[in-house]
Amino acid sequence: MSDASGPMRFCCVAVDRIHGGLVELLAAAQPSGAWIRQEQGRLGLGVAAQTSASGADRFADLAHWWDSLSWQGPSLDGLPAGAGPTAFSSITYSSDSSSASRLILPELILAVTEQGTWLTGVVVSEPESGSAEKPAAEGFPLDQLLQKHGLRLDDGALSALSASPAAVPQAQLHAGTHPEQHYMDAVEAGVAAIGERRLEKLVLARDAVAAAEAPLPPGPLLARLTRDYSDCWTYRAGDVLGATPEMLVQVRGEELFARVLAGTVDRSLGEQGARVQLVENPKQRNEHTLAVESLLEQLAPVSAQLRAQTPPAVLELPNVYHLSTDVTGRLSTAEEGAEPISPLLVAERAHPTAAICGTPTATAAGLIGALEDIDRGPFSGPVGWVDTRGNADVGIALRGGVLENEDRQLRLYAGCGIVAGSEPASELAETWAKMRPMLGALGLKR
Repeated sequence: MSDASGPMRFCCVAVDRIHGGLVELLAAAQPSGAWIRQEQGRLGLGVAAQTSASGADRFADLAHWWDSLSWQGPSLDGLPAGAGPTAFSSITYSSDSSSASRLILPELILAVTEQGTWLTGVVVSEPESGSAEKPAAEGFPLDQLLQKHGLRLDDGALSALSASPAAVPQAQLHAGTHPEQHYMDAVEAGVAAIGERRLEKLVLARDAVAAAEAPLPPGPLLARLTRDYSDCWTYRAGDVLGATPEMLVQVRGEELFARVLAGTVDRSLGEQGARVQLVENPKQRNEHTLAVESLLEQLAPVSAQLRAQTPPAVLELPNVYHLSTDVTGRLSTAEEGAEPISPLLVAERAHPTAAICGTPTATAAGLIGALEDIDRGPFSGPVGWVDTRGNADVGIALRGGVLENEDRQLRLYAGCGIVAGSEPASELAETWAKMRPMLGALGLKR
């Protein structure tokens, strides 16, 4: 369903500086979309248009809607990356989820890149009957949009009208859909299935709930995540938000990039102990190898040149250590005469990876439904942004949660890769470690 009743009209303005920086601005904002890493990224405010989709065709439906929009605005030729309209995407992990996949086009998009900072305003164009259409820049209501969202642009400087972020109300942590024992039983059943050679790897997730008496403000939560997990991509699209360390696919014209994370140990081991456990432990290396191989296999039909970093690196985060492999390539559609492919359809090829599902995929997916007994919704689904130039960042919605109950409740999710030798109690502890980013942002400890 779409609320775009006409062509989309946009304007682009260069920003010289942001008073207090991007993170301070984020803390005071009410973002409809966010994708930020190390003080760079994109921030969306309000909604100019949006659409939703469900089922097996959800990727294609969202891509078709985005590609079918018509635009009235300045030429983007010669302008740096970041200038122009951007939509934020949240796609469910499963095609049979009761949640909807969404594509949200904000009214204001702030893009901070190495090439500069740009502010793009977007409205639905509705010319008066019988009158000629005005040039896109003429009479564009940018000042009204800025005021609506509590911003001021003065002589190239962007600032918030109120520098005081909303207070984060005290939350209480509650059990999720099932008690902890249910998860440990599921892990035990998964290990048994692996022992029977029904599959090699299985990723099992669980949930927990943080509830407050007042709405939880996304801006301050995202700002805390951005500060504490600067090497991750802090995201929001629709009701899902968090800070993911994993890039499913990044598309820049013809170039493709992905980051695979699989194999995890807690920070309590220390750097040297973590490296020994990740690099020398066959369980961790096997889990990681399966994830990398699955991504390479799934992307092969759309990429002519795929290269995986070897050996894998150890990625240090504030809560855990991961084995990490970067994958680079070139889209097959870069060949002369080939039709360009939507980045959302490239993401569909990559989803789900073994890092969030298992190997073989079909067998693992079936067991996940039976053993988890939860609806993951957007958790572990693709999340990120796509622009009108065919560029995109699409991560995996990890280390986060989903706002519910008029934003008074945040359902947290975390999952672990189960392979031969996995121990239920250790996997349960790992889920709590992976929930730590959102628990910390909420001021909770576990």
